[in-house]
Amino acid sequence: MATFSQGKASVISSSTPSSAQSRFIRLEEAAKELLRANVTSKKRTVSNALASIQFKTIDMLIPQDHLGGNTSATITASTVTTASKVISATIATTAIAATTTMATPSVSTAMFPSSLPIVSQPWLHAFPTNVSQPSLQVTLPPPGSRLETTPQLAYCLNLLRTHLSSSRAAAITLAPQGPSQQASVDSILNSEEEQGRIRELTNMVIEEFASDVLKTSEKVLEVTLLGPYLDQEDHRKLLNCFIAEFETARILDIDLLQGLVRLVECASTDYLLPDDLVRVLVVLRTRLQETHQQTAKHPFYLTLALSRLLDIMVEGKVQDLRRVVDHEPLVLLLGQLVDSPDLHLKHQATYALQGLLHVPNDETHRQYVLRQAGNIAMGILGVASVCKLDLGEFRDGVDHLYKAVGEAHEIGTKIIGGIKSLMESGQDIAVSVKGGILSGSRRLWYTALREAQEHVRNGYLADLNRLVFQAPCRQDVEFQWGICLLLGEIAVDLQWTIATRQHSVEFLAELYRGETAWTSNNEVLRLILAIIRQVAALPNVVISDHAQLTLQCLEKEGNALKQAFYRDALAGSLHPYPLQVRYPVPSTSPLLAQVQAVPDVDYDLHRLRAQRLKTRENVLYTPLQAKPSLQSSDDTLFPLMEKSLEFLAGPGLVLLLLGDSGGGKSIFNLQLEHKLWKEYKRGGAIPLHINLPTINNPQGDMIDKQLRRLRFFSDAQIQELRQSRQFIVICDGYDESQLKKNLYTTNLLNQPGQWRAKMIVSCRSQYLGLDYRARFQPSIDPYQKTVAEHFQEAVIASFSRDQIEQYVEQFVQQSPSHATDAVQPSWTTKDYMDKLNRIPGLIELVSNPFLLTIALQTLPKIIHSGQNLSQVRLTRVVLYDSFTNQWLETNKRRLEGSVLSSEAQSTFDNLLEAGFIQYGLSYQKDLAAAIFQHQDGAPVVEYTHLHDSRTWKVAFFAPDSQATLLREASPLSRSGNHYQFFHRSILEYLYSCTISEPFDPNQIPKHGSNAGESIGPFAAHPLNQRSIVRESSILQFLAERVELDASFGTRLLVAIEDSKTDETISVAAANAISIMVRAGTRFNGTDLRGIRIPGADLCGGEFDSANLEGADLSGVNMTKTCLRQANLGSAQMSGVQFGELPHLVLEKNRVVRIVFSSDGDLLAVSTERLIVIVFDTATWTIVAAYTGGGAIDISPTTRELAKGSKDKSVELGDILTGAPRLVLVGHDDDITCISFSLDGTQIAIASKDTTVSIWSTVSGDTLRTLSGHSKSVTGVAFSPTGLQLVSCSEDKSIRTWNAQTGAPLYIMNDHTDPVLCVTYSPDGSRIASGDSRNAAAIWSAHTGQLFHGLSSPVGMVSGVAFSLDGHQVASCGEDGTVRMWNVSTGECVSVLSGHLFGVTSVAYSPTGGYIASGSVDETVRLWKVDRALSDATESSVNCNAWHNVDMSPDGTWIVISNSDNGTAQVWETQTGKPGTTLKGHTEAVNEVAFSPCGQQIVSTSDDTTIRLWCARTGASLQVLEGHTESVVGVAFSPNGSQIASTSKDRSVRIWETETGVTGRILEGHTDIVRGATYSPSGHQIASCSDDKTVRLWCAQTGVQLFVMDHSAEVDRVIFSPDGRELASVSMSYCELRCWDPQTGEHLERLDLEAKPYGVFCCCYSPITKEQQQQQLVVTAGTDGMMRVWDRIKSGPWSEVFQAKIGIVFKIQWKQSSSGDSYLVTLGVGSIRVWRLVEVEEDKYVLRLVWSMGKKELSIENANLSDVVGLNPVDQKLAEQRAAIIYSPKSY
Repeated sequence: MATFSQGKASVISSSTPSSAQSRFIRLEEAAKELLRANVTSKKRTVSNALASIQFKTIDMLIPQDHLGGNTSATITASTVTTASKVISATIATTAIAATTTMATPSVSTAMFPSSLPIVSQPWLHAFPTNVSQPSLQVTLPPPGSRLETTPQLAYCLNLLRTHLSSSRAAAITLAPQGPSQQASVDSILNSEEEQGRIRELTNMVIEEFASDVLKTSEKVLEVTLLGPYLDQEDHRKLLNCFIAEFETARILDIDLLQGLVRLVECASTDYLLPDDLVRVLVVLRTRLQETHQQTAKHPFYLTLALSRLLDIMVEGKVQDLRRVVDHEPLVLLLGQLVDSPDLHLKHQATYALQGLLHVPNDETHRQYVLRQAGNIAMGILGVASVCKLDLGEFRDGVDHLYKAVGEAHEIGTKIIGGIKSLMESGQDIAVSVKGGILSGSRRLWYTALREAQEHVRNGYLADLNRLVFQAPCRQDVEFQWGICLLLGEIAVDLQWTIATRQHSVEFLAELYRGETAWTSNNEVLRLILAIIRQVAALPNVVISDHAQLTLQCLEKEGNALKQAFYRDALAGSLHPYPLQVRYPVPSTSPLLAQVQAVPDVDYDLHRLRAQRLKTRENVLYTPLQAKPSLQSSDDTLFPLMEKSLEFLAGPGLVLLLLGDSGGGKSIFNLQLEHKLWKEYKRGGAIPLHINLPTINNPQGDMIDKQLRRLRFFSDAQIQELRQSRQFIVICDGYDESQLKKNLYTTNLLNQPGQWRAKMIVSCRSQYLGLDYRARFQPSIDPYQKTVAEHFQEAVIASFSRDQIEQYVEQFVQQSPSHATDAVQPSWTTKDYMDKLNRIPGLIELVSNPFLLTIALQTLPKIIHSGQNLSQVRLTRVVLYDSFTNQWLETNKRRLEGSVLSSEAQSTFDNLLEAGFIQYGLSYQKDLAAAIFQHQDGAPVVEYTHLHDSRTWKVAFFAPDSQATLLREASPLSRSGNHYQFFHRSILEYLYSCTISEPFDPNQIPKHGSNAGESIGPFAAHPLNQRSIVRESSILQFLAERVELDASFGTRLLVAIEDSKTDETISVAAANAISIMVRAGTRFNGTDLRGIRIPGADLCGGEFDSANLEGADLSGVNMTKTCLRQANLGSAQMSGVQFGELPHLVLEKNRVVRIVFSSDGDLLAVSTERLIVIVFDTATWTIVAAYTGGGAIDISPTTRELAKGSKDKSVELGDILTGAPRLVLVGHDDDITCISFSLDGTQIAIASKDTTVSIWSTVSGDTLRTLSGHSKSVTGVAFSPTGLQLVSCSEDKSIRTWNAQTGAPLYIMNDHTDPVLCVTYSPDGSRIASGDSRNAAAIWSAHTGQLFHGLSSPVGMVSGVAFSLDGHQVASCGEDGTVRMWNVSTGECVSVLSGHLFGVTSVAYSPTGGYIASGSVDETVRLWKVDRALSDATESSVNCNAWHNVDMSPDGTWIVISNSDNGTAQVWETQTGKPGTTLKGHTEAVNEVAFSPCGQQIVSTSDDTTIRLWCARTGASLQVLEGHTESVVGVAFSPNGSQIASTSKDRSVRIWETETGVTGRILEGHTDIVRGATYSPSGHQIASCSDDKTVRLWCAQTGVQLFVMDHSAEVDRVIFSPDGRELASVSMSYCELRCWDPQTGEHLERLDLEAKPYGVFCCCYSPITKEQQQQQLVVTAGTDGMMRVWDRIKSGPWSEVFQAKIGIVFKIQWKQSSSGDSYLVTLGVGSIRVWRLVEVEEDKYVLRLVWSMGKKELSIENANLSDVVGLNPVDQKLAEQRAAIIYSPKSY
């Protein structure tokens, strides 16, 4: 066949020997470079060295003058090509021999450096520069949306590989279109859940492909597109699927075959196993060997696939191909195909054969070289003969190479031996070159084509351009054929730009033209035309037109022969095989569409997650602290978030989250949901936030309703979620929904077939009822007991100062400008904190997030520069007033700057003219009133115009312009068609504004000013429209109005007064008096006859001596109300709630133990006098009484009572008669405790003889005796199963035993004092115990591990009992209280006080309604469980830390010391209003005292100092230091010039008041000195001490005068005003003694031994000139009575008056300038101020002025005669409280 070329072939002239010699030197240098590459180094080093030899050898063969353009050379270009092939084969073969431990080098761009020598010929710059790697442009859907195409999925997978792992980037880079896609990218990279969803979707696509029978070409393209981005597991799964399909297919599937190859090509090295490729190789070989091919094209496609597979194997992805089994058969098979008449198949087979020759096989290097050594030697000799080389020098070079690979001794010997023999024979090297290298040699063109493919993959098209014209093998037909195909693939690949594809066509055209003399081979030229024709047939008009135009231009190229060749080529058929695109993109995504056609709940969960996460972006939040219960102290705080997550990770089912209004419950719920969504993993628990007020009837299927409301899920998906998913339901606003039901129970959570969920529910503390836990505790299987952890509580604590500052910092950072106008500068954190700290009471007020936020928003508006902050009084209602005004002002300015429609602008102008702020406030108030009127306060309004256009809602939510403007200017939020105020408290505030108008925020009223407007007629006033008694927040807002606006309080009093004559305003009157009580208004002594206040809340109110005769008090809450001496005669009292039950009185019988019968119908009480009394719990009447007792128990099955006897036996008999059935005798000492087993068949008896015995209740036989305790056994109890027994002892241990065998189990020794009581929890998992000091404990019954230590303030713990559900344990003890503890947290949840003395036993009623406690005060008190827990809802002043009190000499002020926070507080005596606070001590303040002039106050502290203060301002005047331990007591001298202090350092120190200098130190006491006092004359000082003495000292000299002895520690000493008596009190012994200070003799003034009570404290009356003839003493006794005595006569005092006021520990008595006698009493957690009035001669009345602290019901001496509707239980309660009841009308 003729060849066509423009111009002559280039020739190269022969060079002189010297030139050849110099060029060979360069070859030797290259060989030496190889020697320097250590054979043990990486393969890259050696490979590069070999390449260097190769190219320097070519350079050596080409004369330098030819490079300069000289054409006189005699060596032809074909010679150079031949030489290149020889050297290539030689070097490649030598490389195998030289690198026995190395794989074949990978193709690299370094293989062909830019310094390659070139032939002088034109160089076409078709691709002038490198371009970006071909990429697929993908547009991602918005974050959270469904992926629609497989390219999108591939892009997402590529993100995961390239950004989230160290994996190499895939072959194709997918790039999003434009910056708008960044949000979608970020949502993937920042969300582990989204990443998991992408991987899951990928897995689903692969599984769908694997299961699909019909694997179409589109489906194959779809999964292979994902191939480069799959992880190893998914890639292998897909690869195995392809291989299995290919192995089993009967008919060759070309698409499947190509997909398989693409999948193998894109695999990472570690993804493939050698067997993978070998398996494919075997199948391909088998298919090629088949003689019955399905089509003629199959061999080509099989060979093409084989070629690409071998390329992969060459890269080193497979090792040790078996030469005999795999390698040689393929060589023979491909050798046959090389002779094929199909040129495409021929060239493809040739390429495959080269690939096969480059694949490592299991033949050792030694075997290979020995087999080929002769040919290698001949090849080298051939090179030497052509170049006329010095064979000796060449041999030396080979010797160097031999030394570099010395281990290949045989190889070197054979090669060098051949060279020596050639030299000896004198044969010309040219002969050897012409002979070439034997068959099976590797060709350079294969390596060059591999590099060209790599350039194309990476976009290095300029490098490809250079390689095409610089490669030494560029004249090789196989190289040219491969390059043309590669350019054709670029032209048809849609991933390249149009310009690049056009350049590729132009490149082919130029190669065809032959101007570069690149090729003259007709086969290659015909291939070029065929490729361009195929491009011209593409559907893309731009590229096809360009190819068509190119063909038209080529038609006229060249001479006539070439044009004829062109016509002949185009007359033939098109290219028989389509050009291959390496990574084709599917036009559709059938697999993805198929898997997403199934309702993918996880996809929609992802959308929900994205939406919920977005709502919490840039939200102001400070982590909250919480405590275990409402009663818990602040030292029990814990991080609420961590606690909630701990709850969710544990066995708990319901977490109740309590807090005040605005305390952060809703914010926390949203933050918790946000955190849970962020950490959400597919298949994990789904967080679901439910705003309960937005759900219609959440008592039923609230999860379903919420999911439907979200509109993310179909019915089928909701059903799937119900059946297969776990939820975390966060229920917000239980109180706002006004719910009463148990949502956990009514929603059937965790029941079979129902929703599986844990529930967190939030509720305001004020909303809780009495037995609130019943509304939240998860339902209990009646046949099983639940563990306490199923229900937990957390109470959000107020912000600490650190939290407030942290919140302020965030506020400032997120809101850069808070100024109300452009002139005022922004406030900094320092500015805010300065105002919060300096405005009185503000830092305490804003201790919750919502109020703090309002304060931060309003303070810059309220506070003005230079304002005296100490005079500013800010309350919650003032902050809300300012907030609403500022909100409207801000929105007014916004609207003024907005572009409105003409209608809206006209409406807005009218509103501005009429007063926009006023109209806006009216709109909000009217809406709040309508919400309460029509929705009973439910905060969410649902409005749809079509449905609600004729309802009340249209006035507020209609689309008209005025409603729209006012609505959008109001603090309302909207979610769909639901509207609500931002916070429940705003709704409540606005409703309160309908009753009392807000203040002008620019004119904050002073406390008690008359700033408000008059209330109109009450009948039509909002105050009378609905009862707000149960709306605690509204009451609080209005109560603050009362405190700030005296006129409003006056109008409320008018409403109360008017109700006497107008029954239509009873609602207003009830609301008014409830507001007044909440505001702290005291009605002591007020005339309230005939008022009508049904349903009012008087809880904690003061009505001492008030006249309520004939009043309508029906349904009034009088819990903890003071009604002492009140006149309630003829009052309507039906439904009155006193909040307490009558107690059981056992005269002269101190209670030892109380036990309920198993049915709760009977209560047995044993007493210290060994009498058993049985009560009927229905009537609380005695039904039986008999001797015996001490230790008792009742059988759970037979109602038999077991009781201990004096003779150390136990009797079992009928509970109603006491007649014994069995007498159990066997112990050697007294019986201390008895316990029946749950089935009643056994009884355990504990004794002081250190043993426990177990008896049969059937036969009376002893079953076993348990020995192990070393001291008296004080308690014993059976476990609920009867399998275990627990005992406790004075030996400080608790032991558990196997009840069946008597074997000991666990010993618990953590108590440090004798253990007195022990019991099991209802489920048997816990043990509770109490000891003789003050400690109770909760243990694991299964391991003996201590769970919680429970400490009472004082005294021994004498009884413990678990609640029926096991959630609480009650303890009782010496301090006279019953304490209820949370079993899970160990925190105290309630304290029940009422007993006068120690409580010895406590028990829960089996019916669950009562707690009974028995005391040495000879009573059994019955507490309703709900009332007991309701103590936790009180928010009164905490007075538990009040330690001491004193009154100013004129009776005007009192001062109280605080042992908790190191302060003292001054209060106004007559009003109870707070005065100054004395701050300076660093530890507890122990004693306070006014100076005789009343101008100064002295205080003592545990910080060892004494401080002197200004009583008026609170300024610190002096700090006296000198004591070495805590300073306990203090007293002024009568003239105020000196101060006496007492201390734990056992001394009394005298100080000069004016200078603070220490005078004398009085020493003599041997223990703590508790107190001291000066005599009225100032000549003596009396001191008392724990050393049981009172000592008298000379004030002038410090000489000890007398020592008077007491029976116990002495706590106080008091001189009489005339100095004739000295009284001393021992509180621990309840003893009062009087002494003659002149002689030190004891005076018989009060014979306590003859009294049934003791004395805790006393005080002498002040003496005026008018009262010289009357000197009184007041004492407070252990019976709760205050008594007044006349002491004017010598001898014993005579009682003139008594009143029951409860236990008090200190009394002060002063007389005011007006002559009124005031007494202040300090009790446990309470302080009261009284006025003692002498109504007649020697007839006194004690009237309460005010009280603070613990509230309790007080109805002593109240007149309840002729009351109507008082039920029998309350009547009995009143009788017990010494109320006067004559003839109550029937109930």
